[in-house]
Amino acid sequence: ECSLHFTFGGYCTLEPVSQKCRRKLCKPYPPCWCCPNQIPPPVPSPVPAPPHVPSPVPIPPPVPTPVPAPPPVLSPPPPSCPPPLCPPPSCPPPSCPTTPTTPSSIPPPTPTPPVCPNSDCCRATYLEGGSCTLTSTLTKPEKTKWCSGSKQCLTKIGTFDPKCVCCKNCKPRMGCKKMKGKCVDPATVNWAYFNFVCCYYDDTAKCLARKGSDCACCKKPNGGQGGHNKPPSC
Repeated sequence: ECSLHFTFGGYCTLEPVSQKCRRKLCKPYPPCWCCPNQIPPPVPSPVPAPPHVPSPVPIPPPVPTPVPAPPPVLSPPPPSCPPPLCPPPSCPPPSCPTTPTTPSSIPPPTPTPPVCPNSDCCRATYLEGGSCTLTSTLTKPEKTKWCSGSKQCLTKIGTFDPKCVCCKNCKPRMGCKKMKGKCVDPATVNWAYFNFVCCYYDDTAKCLARKGSDCACCKKPNGGQGGHNKPPSC
């Protein structure tokens, strides 16, 4: 009865050898125990070791071959005129292409500087010679020394020009004063007003000229008669 109770059979023993042992299956019931036969566990078959696979040798990456830089692109030279194939006038010379003119290469027009009128009123104020001058070109001492404070520079329509002032061109030095002469500007003097015998045109030591003017020391007649035109050199 004990051997039929367990799958793999059993046997009676006085001492239980495992928790699966049972009583009342062996006679005499006490003190015998019915215990299952101990079947050794199956021995696992050895698992064959995997074949040894050598580790792959790392392959270095390929070194890129340096690509040479392309040669610089040179702009073609400007077209040049070819030499004539035959001397003139047997055949016309070859034409050469012209470079178009860009707007940036054209210089801007130069502004025309303002010009003062050639006023007769200014020449009447300074009979020895005077002219209308731009006030912007004069310093304050020059304006005080040479110019008139009254409005004498008139335009062609008879209006006063505010940017111009009437100035004399010559003043006498001591050499001209000693011979009782008068310093005049030959370009603007009123010859008809004076009665000169002759003038020292090349002697600049006798007169003081304003900047941009030429002056001459002229002698008045001493008992004789002078002329009303431009006198000769002394």
